[in-house]
Amino acid sequence: MYKIILILILLLSKLSSNNIQNNISWYSSYDKALEIAQKEKKNMMLFIASTKDKNSNEILRKYFQNQEYINYLNTNFINVLITVEYKTSYPIELFYTTSFPSIFFASYKDESFLTHPIYNFKSKEEFIDVLESIKIK
Repeated sequence: MYKIILILILLLSKLSSNNIQNNISWYSSYDKALEIAQKEKKNMMLFIASTKDKNSNEILRKYFQNQEYINYLNTNFINVLITVEYKTSYPIELFYTTSFPSIFFASYKDESFLTHPIYNFKSKEEFIDVLESIKIK
């Protein structure tokens, strides 16, 4: 019985570690994400969505379940997913938008923009161009 439990624990931990690598690590609290970003010296990517906008879910599915983005974003950024209707913390005066989804890239040092915000997702290439324009230091 002990061996069966041990095998189950090992299998579950393997599944959990694979799951982490196959999904973007999202934070829902801006304040917590900023704290971690400053500690780890990683810039932030904020994805601001609205439950009233069907395009937000489509963008999440199309772009943020793509393995090349997942690895890059998890390695280089602290990722924040904010749903405006259910936000726990979010400096709206800093990242104001009425267009959803919106993506902001911000510095962990001073919360300044690293590049222009993305308001209307047009293509995979546009997102890659923006990612490549941000120099990781």
